[in-house]
Amino acid sequence: MNYEEEPYEENNELNLDTNWIQEFEKTDQNYIPFYNEDVNEIKVTSLYVDNENNIETIKEEMLILKQENMVSREELIHIIKKNSFKDQKRYTILSLLKYNIDLETTHVKHYLKSVVPRDFLEVVKNIDNIPLKKTISMFQDLNTLFILFYEKTTPTGGSNHQTTKKIYISNNKTKKKQLKVF
Repeated sequence: MNYEEEPYEENNELNLDTNWIQEFEKTDQNYIPFYNEDVNEIKVTSLYVDNENNIETIKEEMLILKQENMVSREELIHIIKKNSFKDQKRYTILSLLKYNIDLETTHVKHYLKSVVPRDFLEVVKNIDNIPLKKTISMFQDLNTLFILFYEKTTPTGGSNHQTTKKIYISNNKTKKKQLKVF
């Protein structure tokens, strides 16, 4: 058996077929919107309700989170204090809701075809850190924090001072009985 050996070249090792990697990356670009990503910002929607339960105004703003996937307590308190006054009226917080779409990439097709809707809206019961779940990048702009404000009423009567009702305490046991003199 006679065969010729090719001389060893250092560059020969690097001549690998990388076309499949480039094709994969090109195909993968189409699916990037469906990958789960960390939540870095969230839309905050403030709804102002008057005394007759009518929505007066709706205010939307974007909040850039200091920590990924978490609305901190400090950020939340700052937003509530900043938005508690509107048009020279004072509002108190009525409710706090979180809308966070946390679908997995594999469930998107099923979710879109499903008749039964999934509920992504949660009531936040305490003013504390609000954790957010990773979201498909295509749905990032749908993540929202809803804050419902109710108009605080001021007492009518011409005075802004609080008044208290006086209470008179009478105890019949401490009174002395008068005896009849003969």
